[in-house]
Amino acid sequence: MEAVLSLLADEGYARLTTAAVAKRAGVSTATLYRRWPSKRDLLLAAAGSIAESETADIDTGALESDLRTLFAQKRRALSGRIGATLVTLVGEAAHDAELAAIIRTSVFTPTRDHLAAILHRAEARGEHIGADADAAAHVLVGAILARIALAGAEDGAAVLPEDDVSLLVRAIAGPAERRNPHDEKGR
Repeated sequence: MEAVLSLLADEGYARLTTAAVAKRAGVSTATLYRRWPSKRDLLLAAAGSIAESETADIDTGALESDLRTLFAQKRRALSGRIGATLVTLVGEAAHDAELAAIIRTSVFTPTRDHLAAILHRAEARGEHIGADADAAAHVLVGAILARIALAGAEDGAAVLPEDDVSLLVRAIAGPAERRNPHDEKGR
């Protein structure tokens, strides 16, 4: 898998071949074909590697800290080679419905599911929710992909900088409740 991720990040999807993967991995193509009989199987495995970076459910007891913890995990998981590989795959997915489905299943769906669990618990605690899980996942994944693709972000801090995190928290959690200044003591 290291060879696949490396080649995707370095060369792109179009130049990914089983022969190139075998060469980079230092194995024969026969060895590679026994485990992954096609380029599609290699992509499924690469997408699976990205999905494995997803972590267990998060429950800190408060929506904002749950979101910040999730975003920190995304920052770590999608920095470096994994993020570059994901951008490459997403670029190709525009022309390949099967690849788009793989990415949706391995990246978007787990993100949405994590957000849904976080938002559901927050709502049960009576916290204000400003977005549904589907919209929140699109915004989060889009922000990360844009930083990686357009800003050349490679390290975790650049993948999802604090200003983006704060904006995402406000968008998903909704605006903080406004206090009426006339209700404050001493006025």
